[in-house]
Amino acid sequence: MYGAVRVTQAFIDLLKESSAPRIVNVSSSQGSITLHSDPTYKYYDYKGAVYLSFKSALNMYTVVLAYEFKNSPFKINAVCPGFTKTDFNGHRGPGTVKDAGKRIVKYALIDNDGPTGKFFSEENNPETGAIPW
Repeated sequence: MYGAVRVTQAFIDLLKESSAPRIVNVSSSQGSITLHSDPTYKYYDYKGAVYLSFKSALNMYTVVLAYEFKNSPFKINAVCPGFTKTDFNGHRGPGTVKDAGKRIVKYALIDNDGPTGKFFSEENNPETGAIPW
């Protein structure tokens, strides 16, 4: 968590100079307390104390940042790229790195009328992407 905070703080001054500053925190639906409290959530039975707790903390940091910059051109969101086939999970995820990257970049390039302070997972909500914290 400290790494995410430190990197964000290191770039804030540069982002303030941008006409369209964006922060996209790469989260996981695994960090949604709401989803993990619902026995019908497809990953309900996967409870990893450290990973889930970190992603929940990152989500809260996203909310705090979005609030801090609410009256500015900043757009700050959390995005779950989906269960992606990577070394991290032994290549068990069904999603591709390319698709995961597209999901993240989509929110890095949102226009000035786009959302801020939101959590998105197209894997869990293909229609709008919005998921609960």
